[in-house]
Amino acid sequence: MTNYTKWMISLVVLMLAVTVFVVWIIQDRFSSPDELTVDEATKKIETLYGGSVESFDEKDDIFYMAFEKNNETYELQIDAETGNILSLNKTESNLNKTVKTKEEIRTLLNSQNNGTIQSITFQNNDENPQYIVEVTEQERLKTLVVNAITGAIISENVKEQNAQSDTSVVITSDEAKQIALSQLNGTVEYIAYEESNDGGYYLVEIDGNNEEETFQIHAVSGKILSVTQRDDDLDDDDDDDSGDESDDED
Repeated sequence: MTNYTKWMISLVVLMLAVTVFVVWIIQDRFSSPDELTVDEATKKIETLYGGSVESFDEKDDIFYMAFEKNNETYELQIDAETGNILSLNKTESNLNKTVKTKEEIRTLLNSQNNGTIQSITFQNNDENPQYIVEVTEQERLKTLVVNAITGAIISENVKEQNAQSDTSVVITSDEAKQIALSQLNGTVEYIAYEESNDGGYYLVEIDGNNEEETFQIHAVSGKILSVTQRDDDLDDDDDDDSGDESDDED
């Protein structure tokens, strides 16, 4: 064997050794990390997007997960090996979910001791259907905006009977009550003060023996501006419009 042959063999062996070393280095640096666990994937999603993961499944090293945020449901896919999010989609709109009936909303609110429900009106606001509920409680009128799908109270507006800011008010809420009672004997359901450019007015609702009327009384002069009688038949029609055929009254 000549020196040239020995030199060539040594060179080939050296090149093979260098190649093996380089391949080992590359595999060591860029090898895939350990796969995500379900708990790790759940924590990753809730940290990134908020909300809460409701369900998950794993197939072919991919997590299929669903999470809810702000009453909306989203579905996503995560690569279990890399942790990369492969897809994220919003599911069906709230319009395709079950809307609670008026009776269900009434039962839910009554269980929360929110006062006496006077009326429930359905509003279909695109993807956020709502109920507007008027409630009387200790001579206060409350207007509740309720999520028609979850039954959660979105907002609450309270009109206090003594919420008077106009210094020109002469008569008190008690005097307004007596004026209304002089016209209709019954139980005062609520008294609310409303501001206006001409001195404000009181709304006094009285539940009589056979009728229920709301008196609008001028807060300065005490004059009865209007009298509105509750029409139960009209309330029944509103119930039918909401799609709740079994709810015959508000």
